[in-house]
This record gives sequence, C-alpha cells and structure tokens, in this order.
Amino acid sequence: MPVVTAPPPQNSAKPRRLSPLKCIALILLTLIVIVGITILVIWLAVKPRKPIYSIENASLHGYNMTKNDHLYGNFNFTLKAFNTNSRVSIYYDSIEVKLFYNSQQIAFNNVEPFFQPRRNVTYLDLFLPAKDVALYGDVARDLKTERTAGAVEMVIKVRAKIRFKVGIWKSSHRKLKLLCKPMVPVSSTKSSQTTTCHVDL
Repeated sequence: MPVVTAPPPQNSAKPRRLSPLKCIALILLTLIVIVGITILVIWLAVKPRKPIYSIENASLHGYNMTKNDHLYGNFNFTLKAFNTNSRVSIYYDSIEVKLFYNSQQIAFNNVEPFFQPRRNVTYLDLFLPAKDVALYGDVARDLKTERTAGAVEMVIKVRAKIRFKVGIWKSSHRKLKLLCKPMVPVSSTKSSQTTTCHVDL
C-alpha cells in the first residue's frame, strides 16, 4: 500500500507586535538622538568663542587701617564684558565676586543676573566693601607699604553660572571663572589702568 504522508503542520503563530510602551520608548529614543545630533551640528557650526573681560576702572574710598590692623574701605571696580560672538547670546544666571589682597579675602559681593546679546559690551559696577576685616601675618604690613607707594595690587575672582543661547536653543549651565589683578590707585598721582582678566570657561 502506498504510504500517505501528512503535510507538515503550518505555523499558526502570529507575528509578535511591540507593546505600546516599547513603541513609545523607541519613539522617544529616536527623538532624543535627532535632537542631540541637531544640537551638535548647531554647536559646531556656531563655534562660540570666549567672551573678553577686563577691569576698566578701580578706586578705593573711605580707607582706614586701625591700630590693631583691621581694614575698612570701599573698593569699586568697573568690569567690562565683551561678547565677541555674532550668533551667540549669553545668560548670566548668577555672579559671585570676591576680592583678595595677597592670599587673604577682604571683601565679597554678588552681581545681579543679566542677559547679554550678541556682539554686545556690558559694563558691570563691582562694589566690594571691606568692613572691620582683620588682616593677618604680613598682609597688613604689605598693604601699608603698597599704599605708601600710591597703588595697591588687588586680586578679583569671579565665579558665574552662564548659558549660551543660539536662536531658540539654550545650553545647560556652564561655569565661568575670571581672575583679574588690577592696580588700585590710592594717591592723586596715580591713575587707574585697564587690566585684562584671565578667563576659564
């Protein structure tokens, strides 16, 4: 008798479908990749440059050094911020300013946040009052010596949180650090000179 073979069973399994959650996750991942690539292309095309900062004016008012070497005085500086970028604006969200003589901090203050447009020059008034600051070691002696010479070299340290803006896109926060060493005239025979600041960004 002829042998009759049954046809192989057909695979009745249905094709697997992605769950709604997996579809949503895949779409989100794709969007994140596209946005990331777009931001990278914009960043490389714009190539933002570091702004230029300098101290344009420095003065000291109400100076007094007590017998026990406690310092009083109002230090005033004008900080020039030049955004050299033609396509990038800058948000300054927080600005902290510290004033040092030698290695000792003698004053501290904050500057109001501001927005700087493209190719813009902004002047910031830095008011740094020293009130009953006890000077230690050789700091008081060196300060008295320099003051007698007519000018005192101070150190200004600025720390800021900034964001770049290109079109409607805004970057995440970046840390800006400035180091400036202006000479502060304390004699009528001395005048304030422009001092360029070192920028770390």
